[in-house]
Amino acid sequence: MREKNASKKKYSWTPFLLILNVLLWGSAIYLWLQDYESVPPVAEQFTYEQEIELPVAPAPPILTFGEESTDAYDEVNFSMYSNYALLINLATGEVLFARNENERVYPASITKIMTVLVGLEYADGEDLTVQADFNELFMAGAAMAQFEYGETRTLSEVLHGSMLPSGADATTTLAYHVGGTYEGFVDLMNATAMRLGMFDTHFTNASGLHDDDHYTTAYDIALMLEYALEVEGFREVFTASSYAITTRAGTEHVMASTMFSSIGTLGRTPEFDSGEILGGKDGFTFAAGLCLASLATDGIDEFILITLQAPYESDTSNPHVVDAFTIYEYFFNSE
Repeated sequence: MREKNASKKKYSWTPFLLILNVLLWGSAIYLWLQDYESVPPVAEQFTYEQEIELPVAPAPPILTFGEESTDAYDEVNFSMYSNYALLINLATGEVLFARNENERVYPASITKIMTVLVGLEYADGEDLTVQADFNELFMAGAAMAQFEYGETRTLSEVLHGSMLPSGADATTTLAYHVGGTYEGFVDLMNATAMRLGMFDTHFTNASGLHDDDHYTTAYDIALMLEYALEVEGFREVFTASSYAITTRAGTEHVMASTMFSSIGTLGRTPEFDSGEILGGKDGFTFAAGLCLASLATDGIDEFILITLQAPYESDTSNPHVVDAFTIYEYFFNSE
């Protein structure tokens, strides 16, 4: 009788133990899933959302000229490679030369003027964590600032890395940091373009890689550059010939301006008889050709010159830079 009761008592615990075992395993699996879901994918580790307040809209730019300007300068006594051009005296707003300045073209890396401008107006000043799909950028043929994924860089380093070596790794990092998402940053670029009156401009990316829906005009670039030069910090980045950073390994890496390097390739310096090229941003894609937005002085006033769609002939011919010297020298000596 005792054995029967003992056996019966032992058997009665089995369902309870089974249920307890299921509950314990279920709890473990649930906690594991919760922990797994809390780890973001690698591509999103450094991406975050933030609220951004738009700055107060600036006064309308002083740059204005008539519709007849496209054909008003056909009889100048010089030849040029670029199909589109615009030269403006910043002190007076006077247009000295224009050719096809209102026609839409692809801007290539001149796009990065807007990228740096938006970065200066919206960035919080904190250090940035480098994030970019390096394989994708490499396959697209994008220039790089030689940053390393996951490292920390200052805002100044990222801005110079965007402008001088035209680094798409820098522009992508800036885009995620400022915009929260890459698309959010591009939205800010387009909003800024509309704010400045760049009504024939549309951006799809922060680096200038070719996209049929990524376009602007020489006139709109001039509006953008004229405004940007008045934004604190922009002129320093735009006119720098180089910028040194320290790598993770502790060595010095000098980021050189592609425009100033192109001037050197021609065997020239920024100075010429009647003036000096102070700074600039160049760019190239096969669809855009060779492009340049530059700033120069005749010793009295400052001028901006936009030249677009010069033909690519070789890595050393640099016809867009040749055009800049030709146009500046012609008009500075004509005054």
